[in-house]
Parts: sequence; structure tokens; C-alpha cells
Amino acid sequence: MKKYILVPILLLVMGSVFAQTKPKPTVKKAVPELQKLFTGSGLPYKMVNDSVAVIPYEGENIASYQVIVQKISDLYIVYTNLTEALPGKIDDTKYKFLLQQNDYFDVVKIGMSADDNTVYVRADVYKAGITTALLARIIKQVANVTNIIGGDLK
Repeated sequence: MKKYILVPILLLVMGSVFAQTKPKPTVKKAVPELQKLFTGSGLPYKMVNDSVAVIPYEGENIASYQVIVQKISDLYIVYTNLTEALPGKIDDTKYKFLLQQNDYFDVVKIGMSADDNTVYVRADVYKAGITTALLARIIKQVANVTNIIGGDLK
């Protein structure tokens, strides 16, 4: 009788010894669409959140400024805050000059906020037509125009 009780107990012990625990599946966090575009761009960027990235720039005419990329719905807005990049250099005597500069640039445009007269250098790109290479090119154009205008306002 002892043999019959010992066999099931032995099987249970042996089964637990050889049993393998299943590894928990690792949950991969989805990479934001905007961050995917920056992968392989060669640009030094910092993701602020899933829909905003900041790229630092240094120029010949402006020591340090930032290009910001913001995803809003089906649009990528690439811009610099020119008022912030050129503190104290933009006032109401420069607005006409800045708006006239739009005649010289095709993709990149200069605009001004109606609320606080903040001046922006900006380009908009639709999500449907964007690639990493195109986004990098647009970012560089916005950065270059910002630097050019910085030199014009010295």
C-alpha cells in the first residue's frame, strides 16, 4: 500500500522539479510616429513628448537656437521662435522687413502671432508626404533661414 501512495507523491515532486516557468512576455512600448521619422536622420533631437521634438542649432549669426517639430493631426509644423532666438532685436520697426522676406523663401515662411507679436520662421508638411530625408531637409531649411535673418537683423 505504501508503494501506491509513494508513486503519486514522487510523480508530483519530479513534475515540479522539471516544470519550466513561462517567461512573462515583454511589452514593447510603441515608438511615437514622430520619433520614428527622426531615426536615421542624423539630427540631434530631444523628444519633449509624443508629438513634439526639439533640435538644437548653432549658427554663424545666431549663437544658439532651437528648431521645433510639432505633429498636429495630419500636419508636421517645423518652426523656430525668431523673437526668442534674437532677444531684443525684433520690434515693430522690423515687422515690415520680416514679412517682405517671404518673397525670398519658397517652403519656409515668416509669420507673426496676433496675440503677442512673436515672430516665427515656419514650414508645414503634410504627414502623407513625409519621409525622414524630407523632414531633415525641411528642418535644415528652417534653421538656415533663421540664421540668415539673424544676420540681416544684426
